[in-house]
Amino acid sequence: MNEGCATKYPILFVHGVGFRDRKYLNYWGRIPSALEQKGATIYYGRQDSWGSIEHNAITLKDNIEKLLADVGCEKINIIAHSKGGLEARYAISSLGMADKIASLTTLATPHRGSKTVDLLLKLPKTFYKMWAFFANITFRCLGDKNPDFYTVAHHFTLRHMEEFNEQNPN
Repeated sequence: MNEGCATKYPILFVHGVGFRDRKYLNYWGRIPSALEQKGATIYYGRQDSWGSIEHNAITLKDNIEKLLADVGCEKINIIAHSKGGLEARYAISSLGMADKIASLTTLATPHRGSKTVDLLLKLPKTFYKMWAFFANITFRCLGDKNPDFYTVAHHFTLRHMEEFNEQNPN
């Protein structure tokens, strides 16, 4: 094994919306296995695909604390995509995990919100709530414990992310 990617602390991958951590059809493609082949130790966030930022951050916090205890290390590195980056930031800033995180790398995270979501939320509220209802049923069947499509979409608005950034400044 090549040790070129060995890190002092393990790497936790935190996915974005609409996906789950699965062994097959891995959200991250070949990236985790390539890193493992080069010496990195990999774990997954295992949060809901459509859970709220706050709810998923609590799940991440619990999973991180368990991981640190099981592995016997003091910190982890996080690589997070899309909403997963917001959940990691919330866990760090609002749930007291800053001293447990060696690094946070975010990819395509809507730190400032999404103009597209602002436009979509101009659709009739009845249509949107109906869509959210069916999405929640679908993702509950796929393994989410607390899907909340309606809230998650609102989390991506420009206004909400402005407030989020004031409360989670890292």
